[in-house]
Amino acid sequence: MIQRIQSIFLLLAGALMGVTVFSPLLTLSDSTGLLTDFYSLGTGKLFDVQYPAWGVVFIAVLGALAALINIFLYKNRNLQIKAGILTSLLILFFYVTVYVYFGSYTGKYNLSFTGIRYGMALPFIALIFNVLAVLRIKKDEKLVKSLDRIR
Repeated sequence: MIQRIQSIFLLLAGALMGVTVFSPLLTLSDSTGLLTDFYSLGTGKLFDVQYPAWGVVFIAVLGALAALINIFLYKNRNLQIKAGILTSLLILFFYVTVYVYFGSYTGKYNLSFTGIRYGMALPFIALIFNVLAVLRIKKDEKLVKSLDRIR
């Protein structure tokens, strides 16, 4: 059934990962002290596609799609649990990808780290929602197995 609490958790996780694509992730400064935001779609203003980080965009969109597709796997709870674990790994891999692109940009364009923006917290919140969904799916599976034993 789609109308379960874990479906809400997965929907929220997918939405947060989708919003992450358009959110500022880090604040960087150059040698003159000029501050700029690092988005996954580039640096500077929101749609300034200067130095895009396509790997970060790809992982964020893949994490969002995995969470949203996971909602419709409700007939096979074991597969849904595995898909939830895959989504969690994708969200963690998002942070690795951001770190790799950040290291590349700071070295190549002589930028320094100034601060973290709210876009870095959104995947963490999505990870929490995804873990809550997986725990609820496991709880449902345990309930179904206990009812099968009674029969």
